[in-house]
Amino acid sequence: MSHRFSNKEVVALLKEVLAAMEIKGANRFRIRAYQNAIASMDNLTQSVYDLWQNNRLDEIPGVGGGLSQHLTDLFEKGSVKEFDRVRKALPQGMFSLITLRGVGAKKAYKLAKAFDLDERKGALEKLKKIAESGQIRELEGFGEKSEKDILDAIKDVKISKSERKRLLLIQAERVAEEFMAYMLENELVKEIHPLGSLRRRSETVGDIDMSVSTEKSEEVLGYFVANPKIREVVSKGDRMSTVLYGDDMQIDLLTSDPDSYGSLLQHFTGSKQHNILLRTYALEKGLSLSQYGVKKGKELVKFANEKEFYKYLGLPWIPPELREGKDEIELALKGELPVLVELSDVKGDVHIHTTASSDGLSTLEEMVSTAWEIGHEYIGISDHNPSVASRGVGEVRKLVEKQAKAVRQIDKKYDDIKVLLGYEVSILADSTLAMPDDLLEKLDYVIASIHSSLDHPREKITKRLVAAIRHPLVNIIGHPSGRLLNERPACDIDWKVVLEEIKKHNKILEINAQPNRLDLPYDLVKEAKEMGIKFVVNTDAHEVEGLGLMKYGVDVARRGWCEKKDVVNTYSLEDFLGVLGKK
Repeated sequence: MSHRFSNKEVVALLKEVLAAMEIKGANRFRIRAYQNAIASMDNLTQSVYDLWQNNRLDEIPGVGGGLSQHLTDLFEKGSVKEFDRVRKALPQGMFSLITLRGVGAKKAYKLAKAFDLDERKGALEKLKKIAESGQIRELEGFGEKSEKDILDAIKDVKISKSERKRLLLIQAERVAEEFMAYMLENELVKEIHPLGSLRRRSETVGDIDMSVSTEKSEEVLGYFVANPKIREVVSKGDRMSTVLYGDDMQIDLLTSDPDSYGSLLQHFTGSKQHNILLRTYALEKGLSLSQYGVKKGKELVKFANEKEFYKYLGLPWIPPELREGKDEIELALKGELPVLVELSDVKGDVHIHTTASSDGLSTLEEMVSTAWEIGHEYIGISDHNPSVASRGVGEVRKLVEKQAKAVRQIDKKYDDIKVLLGYEVSILADSTLAMPDDLLEKLDYVIASIHSSLDHPREKITKRLVAAIRHPLVNIIGHPSGRLLNERPACDIDWKVVLEEIKKHNKILEINAQPNRLDLPYDLVKEAKEMGIKFVVNTDAHEVEGLGLMKYGVDVARRGWCEKKDVVNTYSLEDFLGVLGKK
């Protein structure tokens, strides 16, 4: 019997082991390997457990033979003797303290040792009382400021980012755009950009980081913290200020002189693993990288923009979406980076609901009119299938015929857009489709999706997907993993089996642009793309405003290394219909 651990649980365990190794003075190369592995897993949307089951742990950067064996022990036995050994004889309270903002392994060990924090349970509460009594400032290497920072971290429950609920990309983007618009009203701001996971267009974002190019840093930061919507100014420095906005949203603003702005933008955009790989590559050339530029010997070379920064290193500019520490640097050196799909390439949207769906809010006319205004060449109306179980086959047949007639009529009304008829058909718990074949045959295309019993075990949920993929009338598998970001985890699916079936039967995988779905996860998109599988980016819109969400699906496609040719709704109407097997 295997033991399933979530990525979050695996990362938390590895962080404890890493902290213990740092305290015990482990080999620095081993420490670096664990740091790399943790950074990779922090950004991984695919389950580490799933990768282990499919003998693919070596695909995670930083996971070598030793760590791979430890993870195998963890999943097979539920514990790892080596991990237990390295953490032994250390005060257990330190492992609670390393979750605090600003408290690393050595500081946590020193605090736990000094105040006899031998138990994990209650360690934070005990440390709070110790800080309030003024004892921490008496420790060598601490002081009043350190004591206050620790107390603030505990009082405000400012636990590390992994403990806080992350924002959906759309939520973080709206806040960042609001603040950037405010900052651009100041004539001292020359450029402003989002940083980190927001600029890389990650599905979720922790803190919102932004950068400004200016010659007057102090004045700009003063203007930033004067924003009336800020709830609290956490810190204000010469080059960076931190504020809280809303319920507890942290926003950091970093400034740079214009001649160094490209270096800062690059440094704070890439994932930790990307920057590690780039730094390693630079060291091999005798160069040292920082947010201020590239150091060659004693000379610091500055860069006003990112393209010049990468060019100096002998690399083409790497799009932010690709800076995840995979093989982007190696491929950049070979000139083999993909030309990523753009929002402007999209010609249609074929997962659209109207009031014919119980949860649809806009009429057929409203949806088609809005799609026409957007400039789509074609759209597909794909309401949820009417329930045969509750309505009976006869009534469902009449409803489908009524919908087909309405779609054909509105198609004739608009000359510049083709309106297609589809349905989003549920894959039922018994692996059948919720609509009879004779009705499916009347449609231009069929999207098959799982909407119920998402907690089925791996074997059963995989069987349901495979059955739909093998169905000759199904064209697209909708929101394939079934996840809802921050609400519901992805289904436990054997992706190796599912992707092989998709490839074999030449079906299309949907990238769902709904901000709380963004499904398929980007790493699975990349894996499927490398197998030659095609995608369709759909909004899954239930009202006219939803038709504007396409860019978020394109973000996922770009993060999955997709080019225009990989996304079938960038094709002309004729070519798109050809993919569906239609004229």
